[in-house]
Amino acid sequence: MNKWIVKKTGILSLTFGMALASVAAPCMPPNTGMPVTVYAAEQTAAEKMGFKMQTYKHSFKTKDGAVYKEISYQYPVAQGESAAAQKINRYFKLKRAKWIKAAKGNLEEAKEMAETSDIFYADDVTCKVTCNDGTYISVLQSGDNYTGGAHGTPYLQAVIFDAATGEKVTPANILGVSKKALNKKVVALYLKKYDKTEGTDDCPFFTDDVAGGRDAVEKSLSSVNFNGQCYIKGGKLRFYVDPYVVGPYAAGFIEVSIKKR
Repeated sequence: MNKWIVKKTGILSLTFGMALASVAAPCMPPNTGMPVTVYAAEQTAAEKMGFKMQTYKHSFKTKDGAVYKEISYQYPVAQGESAAAQKINRYFKLKRAKWIKAAKGNLEEAKEMAETSDIFYADDVTCKVTCNDGTYISVLQSGDNYTGGAHGTPYLQAVIFDAATGEKVTPANILGVSKKALNKKVVALYLKKYDKTEGTDDCPFFTDDVAGGRDAVEKSLSSVNFNGQCYIKGGKLRFYVDPYVVGPYAAGFIEVSIKKR
């Protein structure tokens, strides 16, 4: 933390008027005529923005009351009246509306499925603020879209804001590099992870005998925009790719990370 220091040396003296003394007496030293060092209270860290989670839920039902799709969308609501808080809230209000519209895109298909089976569709999103350090606010939403079958389709949606302004920022902005350079660096980290884990039980990637191996993995990675697939947690920028992009479903979201400057 920064401290300001006022020093008096030699014959320089500090004098205080009665009015000033009556106000400042609790925190100012007496005028003794001796050299004095006055320390102000330490500056506090930037006040962190508060958040509350809200959830939109809706069940779509047939005329006889059978559910054919359930949707649930959790999102953060920034507290306070600051311009940054209002900007973040506008962002998620618009995003929620777009998500709901997209979730309604297969209602007829879901209804037909429910009429011929006990299966109903579902799309559920949960949310976490993974970083709120006074400089950046990172929000990670985890979704699972189920349309029948053995399991749903998981997905992540991440966004990073400048805590002071509420503006969106990219990992390239944070690291001070171009988007192209950022993507190149992240791909290199994935390939390093591939080389390190290949042939071990911990390898999360497609291997040589499945989906083409390293060359196929590199090709798939080169088409990913990692500036939109990144969140901050534990002081690191964490990049992810969806299941099936470079590894099997069981591997989940494969991640690499870079320490945040």
